[in-house]
Amino acid sequence: MSKNKIEIISQNRAYDGYLKIDEAVINETDEAGKNIQYTRFKLTRGDASAILVYNKDEDSVVLVKQHRYPITGKADGDILEAVAGKVDKGENPKTAAIREIKEEIGYDVDENEMQYKGSYFPSPGYSSEIIHLYVVRVFNKDKTSDGGGLEGEHENIEIVNVPTPDFFKMVANNQIVDGKTIALANHFWRLRNDYNVKKGLEYFEKYHKIEQENAAREEK
Repeated sequence: MSKNKIEIISQNRAYDGYLKIDEAVINETDEAGKNIQYTRFKLTRGDASAILVYNKDEDSVVLVKQHRYPITGKADGDILEAVAGKVDKGENPKTAAIREIKEEIGYDVDENEMQYKGSYFPSPGYSSEIIHLYVVRVFNKDKTSDGGGLEGEHENIEIVNVPTPDFFKMVANNQIVDGKTIALANHFWRLRNDYNVKKGLEYFEKYHKIEQENAAREEK
């Protein structure tokens, strides 16, 4: 079964404030050649970087708590999130991630401790935004300032250190409801458990080999 043909007839800026909203006229043609026209809106929004920060010395995840006006009435306005922020024009997403970590939680990051975990569209039904995901390991010595966000951006950030086992429990129990943080939790879980699985396989292979060698000697 073939899909209907979609064509954008026109696009106009419907709102041009802090957020940019475009309105498009769409023409859809079905297999029989019948045309249907309708409108769609697009929030033209800059891309962002989001980072799951793991403090190795404390075995904790460093999150931020801040008020989010748009979710008022649906959830507690103050929610826990991974560090995140917009990528400035012409800026590399990784550079933006390092800058946001410094601004929000006060850590100087070693780039070698960062892992890129992919990018995704958080709301493709209406927004053009892409979020780039990173997981980074930090140590107590990397904490060089109080963080808290930029005063001019009214972020009003509270830094919250959550023990790693508790962090995974909070995700499982729906106590963390921010989408990018949940996505990063999945990547972080894989990182920790892939290591344990690898070590387990190495242990099994080592001792299985010893058992085989012992059995061979007994047969002789």
